[in-house]
Amino acid sequence: MSHCYKYPRPSVTVDAAIVAEPDGSGKPAQLLLIQRKNPPCKGQWALPGGFVDENEPLDRAASRELQEETSVNPSDVLLTQVGAFGDPGRDPRGWCVSVAYAALVPSTSMGVKAADDASAAEWFDVRDLPQPLAFDHKLIVRTAFQHLMQQPTVKGKLAEQLQAGAEKLQGPWEPPSE
Repeated sequence: MSHCYKYPRPSVTVDAAIVAEPDGSGKPAQLLLIQRKNPPCKGQWALPGGFVDENEPLDRAASRELQEETSVNPSDVLLTQVGAFGDPGRDPRGWCVSVAYAALVPSTSMGVKAADDASAAEWFDVRDLPQPLAFDHKLIVRTAFQHLMQQPTVKGKLAEQLQAGAEKLQGPWEPPSE
């Protein structure tokens, strides 16, 4: 790999943790995940996301990836940056830094549909997520839940469910092997 200067550059990705609030019928808070169609982590569940295009703003990249992989209209979601994740080994393709976003949406009625490099897109109870999550998404989801719990509008059942979900995601993540 050649570089235009003496320091290597990481690849940059974005990931989006979209949480649907509990509804009045007793349905719990849900997290939107995609099932990866391609390696690495083929078949594992992950947050919607992907690589940032050259000269693309991070917010626009997060919205684009969300729409490409799940068919969610970005204008229906207010994405807020929750952190950057770049631990060595998080992506077997090489040095990769992800900027993560989170958003609360009113319900799971957004009509998600897998597209692009996702073989499925589904809502999961925040307290019962499939394991293992791809890459370091366990850490990203935990961080996103903790960020959302700090929002002044997050109270009651939603706060309790996010807390329970974050607690289930405690501990280290395992680097992907593929």
